[in-house]
Amino acid sequence: MNTERKALPSIHIQAAMALMLIQLVHKIVREIPGALNMGGPGVVAVPVFAGLLAVGILLLALRIKWGLILGMIDGAFMLFQPILVHIILAHPDQNGIWWYPIFPWTQALLIIYFCRLAWKKW
Repeated sequence: MNTERKALPSIHIQAAMALMLIQLVHKIVREIPGALNMGGPGVVAVPVFAGLLAVGILLLALRIKWGLILGMIDGAFMLFQPILVHIILAHPDQNGIWWYPIFPWTQALLIIYFCRLAWKKW
């Protein structure tokens, strides 16, 4: 039974992977189509960061620590992304809700926190 537990990544890595997966799905379902509709630099940037998340998740599944760095890079971009899109480029939110950036900021902070925690516990 102990060998089965060692076969799984630690709970810290699992938490980081889960948050990265949630953000990857969000990018595929909402951000990539939104970026394609808006045009501009997001057409390239959003799929690149989605790719970073996918590679990061794969690296973590293969027990390669650098996947956590990719998660933290994506989290840092997520903190800046709503500011860039909604304030600097002046694109309103797709739903017209001014407080929507609270959700990606919360996801970003959680991804950064759990990736950092997993890095320390590695």
